[in-house]
Formats: sequence, C-alpha cells, structure tokens
Amino acid sequence: MYGEKSSDWWNRCKLLVREFCRESSIHGCKYIVGANRALIEKTWWLIVSGISLYGCGSLIHNVYEKWQSDPVIVSFASKQVPIFKIPFPSVTICPENKVKMTHINISQSYYDAIEGNLTERSDPERKLLAMLQVCDFMMYEIIKNETYDDECIKWLQRMKTPLDEIFITCQWRSEDVNCTEKFRPTLTAKGMCYTFNSLSAEDMLRTSELNTEYQYLAETRRITNWTLDRGYSLGSTQGVYPQRVLGAGVGGGLHVLIKANISDMDYQCSNTFQGFRVMLHTPIEYPELNLRSFRVPLDQEVVVSVIPEVVETSAEVKDYSPEGRQCYYANERHLRFFRVYSLENCQMECLTNYTIERCGCVKYSMPRPPDVRICGLTKVKCYQRAVVEMLKSKANMVKFENPRFKDSCNCLASCTTIQYNVELSQSNFNWHKLLPATKRFLQDVEGTQVSSLLVMFRTEGFIPVVRRELYGTTDLLANAGGLLGLFMGISILSLVEILYYCSIKPLVLWWKELNKVETVKQVTPFVGGAKPSVVGMFYMK
Repeated sequence: MYGEKSSDWWNRCKLLVREFCRESSIHGCKYIVGANRALIEKTWWLIVSGISLYGCGSLIHNVYEKWQSDPVIVSFASKQVPIFKIPFPSVTICPENKVKMTHINISQSYYDAIEGNLTERSDPERKLLAMLQVCDFMMYEIIKNETYDDECIKWLQRMKTPLDEIFITCQWRSEDVNCTEKFRPTLTAKGMCYTFNSLSAEDMLRTSELNTEYQYLAETRRITNWTLDRGYSLGSTQGVYPQRVLGAGVGGGLHVLIKANISDMDYQCSNTFQGFRVMLHTPIEYPELNLRSFRVPLDQEVVVSVIPEVVETSAEVKDYSPEGRQCYYANERHLRFFRVYSLENCQMECLTNYTIERCGCVKYSMPRPPDVRICGLTKVKCYQRAVVEMLKSKANMVKFENPRFKDSCNCLASCTTIQYNVELSQSNFNWHKLLPATKRFLQDVEGTQVSSLLVMFRTEGFIPVVRRELYGTTDLLANAGGLLGLFMGISILSLVEILYYCSIKPLVLWWKELNKVETVKQVTPFVGGAKPSVVGMFYMK
C-alpha cells in the first residue's frame, strides 16, 4: 500500500509539472513537454533552457557580489560649501628647544652620564632621562637599567619652555588676542607643545580610563553648538566652539610671532635644525606630530594656505554596515581612551594597546591606563618595534598572534572627515627692521630669533566629497529582473506562477481529496491529441 501511495503522489507531481510547463510564461518550458514532440526536440530545448538559466544565474551572482562589495561610490557634491561650515584647524606648535638651558644642559649632562659623573636618581639624572625620550638622536643607549620611568612626564612639564617665552603676539581674525588664552599646553611625541582650537580633555578623552597624575590636554573650553556629523547648529553665529572663520585670506586666519632664545639652543638633542614644528589637525584629533607636520625655521615668515578636504556621507548609506560603506558614524565605534571617534584616534588607541601587550608599558605620549607604567629608556626599542610591526600588519606582511587586535585595530575613516591640506610659502623675515614701529610687541627680543606664522584658508568655499549609494536594492532588482527577462522571459507574474503551482494548487487538490469530492471516472475521448486536465487526471484510479 505504501508503494502504491508513493507512486500515486509521484504521478500527480509529474502532472502538476507538465501543466505548469504548458501554462507558464517562462520561455522554453512548453517545448520540453508535449506528446507531439520528439525526444531530440525535448532534449534540445532542455539543454538550451539549462544553458540560458546558468548564464542568467552567473550574471545575477556577479551583480549581487558587486552590490555586496561595492555598494558605495565617492563623488564630488554638486554645490560649493562656504568655509564657515567647518571648524578652523587646530594648530599645534612645538619648539625645537624642548627645554630651557637653566633647567638642564643636555649636552653637558649627556657627557657627564657617559663619564659616570651623574649620581643615580639625582635630579640631573632624572631630568636627563626624561629629555632623552624626546630627543631626536638616539642617545638613550648609555642607560642600561632604566626599564620604567613613571616620573618622565612630571619632569617634562616642569622643564617646558613657558608659553610667554615662545609667543610674542597673536592675532585671530585680525584682532589681537591673549596668546595664553588661545594656546594651551599639550603632551605630544615631541614633548610639551601648545595647541590652538583643540577640544578639552573632557570632550576628547575618556578621563576615567586614563591615569590622573597629569594632564594630556590643558584646554578647558567645551564643545558648543557643534558636532562632527552635523556641523554647526543652524542660526548659531556667536558662542560656538571649536572656533571658525567667516572668510578666507589674511583677515580670517591666525597670525602669531614666535621666538626662540639663542641661549637655549642645544643641537645635541634636536639636530642642526632650530625653529618650530607645526601640525594642523581637526579639533577632535589628538596631535601626533610624528605622522605629519611641517617646520617653521627661525627668522623666516611662513604663510600656510589651508585647503580643506571634506568627506560627507548621504543619509541613504546609513543603513549599510560600516564595512559596506567603509566608515563609522560617531556612535557606532566605541574607543576605550577617546570619546570622539576618528581614524587617527583609533590608530593611536590600537598602537597603545599593542604596545602594552608587546612591551608591558606605554610610550610617555600615549594614552596611559591607571595600571600601566611608562616605558623607560631600555624599552624605547621595544615600542619602536611595535610601531614597525603595526605598519607591517596593515600591509598584511605579518599577522598578530593575539586575534583580539584584528577587531580592535579595524580602524575605518569617520563618515564625516575633515582634512586640512596645506600649501607653504616662506621668505626671510627681517624682524629687526620692525623694532622701531612695534616696540610694544617686540620688547624682549634681545638674544632671540623670531619667526612669523600665518595660517589661513585659501578660498571662500570648498566642494565636499560625498559617499553615495552606487547599487541600492532598487538597482539590484532592476538588474536581476532585466537579466531574467532577457534570458528566460521571467517577470513578477512568472514568479507568482511558480509560487502558485508549488503551494496553492496542490493545497486545493489536497483539500478536495480530503473532503472526498466526486471525481470524473470516465473521460471523454480527446480531440486532436489534447491532454486531460490535471484535476481530471489527479483523481483517476
């Protein structure tokens, strides 16, 4: 009985398939069935239909892969955006004279250390140990037993050149301003520097995750009426921070006169270059001068023309995954040490975590958790190797043994990105000839060399780059539908037919049989070779 029931259902399924092929709008199906066609004809049409179906499926698979891998395109916007829509860049200035000679003579202390004249753990030795971490030349090899140096930053902050001994005058948007109010101390890889228009530590850093023995950023002004993704609030003209300019050119920028005391110059620590190192960066970015910066020589006037490069993301792309759109929104990626996500902050955090894993300590300028120590001079080579290994991992030249770094270091760009490209021009600055006319500005310049730095936007506006949807769901359906129609003649109704013969038709027949509907037991002779209907054959015993 079981065999008879199986055979009976198999025959019924075949009848359903035959009726579908005769009635379907899909090209080629009706040629595969039919008693009036020879086997070679059916075989021919079966092969042709199979090849057509395979080609259609392959092309649809290619379209789907492209939709998955490259759904976003980056193109220029159609309208220019005024310059006041974005913040003025943060300007970090680092003197090459990293310490005053009255605190320590690095060259003399270095020679004393070589000859063994420095007393262990004395102030001169502690000062030298701190300064050797920021010197450009590798002089730390004279110290063999300094694994950790937790007091390094304390000494760097004590010995830094005071702000009023670096800045002579400051002008912001053509108005004289107090340099002490505009520039605040910042801990960087080049020692203690001074930053203009940066975020406060409370807005940029997660201070609860960091050591509280010292400040990374001395800025106290909080964010007002601005976010990275949305920009400045509509209608906010005054009371915004970070600061912005209303126009391009000299009148809408930052102009500072900076000086260096000749008596403080120490070529043993820096190098033959004397002057200042400057970095322009977004206010949300922690300055890393080892990555990009330019130099301002002494007795030179340097004009920096800023060309902003802004990348925005359209709202239609927000539904994609970060990997699909290749960017993170501000609330999508949590960083341990930073409140605001950016590619640079993510990379710094990644390097910090890897350095802790690799060396058991951090470089003095890295974010430092409360339970982690600062690397001493004997650990310098270790964190330098960590930097090289991180670069190799990005180029897929090495793989991390610890798999957790693969996820934590998956740093993508922010969905709203601001970069400040610069064009530099410089000339000799004959500041000595200005003395008679500017005595109130240049009063204490004896024994110093003065430089001029002007930072301004080059144009009144810019054309941003926008991430847009390249292949959306509509495009995918249109491409797939076009291929199905071209190869197979399949439309939406064709898909409905398949669904009908796979679900509703068998269900209706099953329901009729279940309720014992009377069936036609004798079939009228067919005329012209016509076939009986499926319903009639379905219940023939």
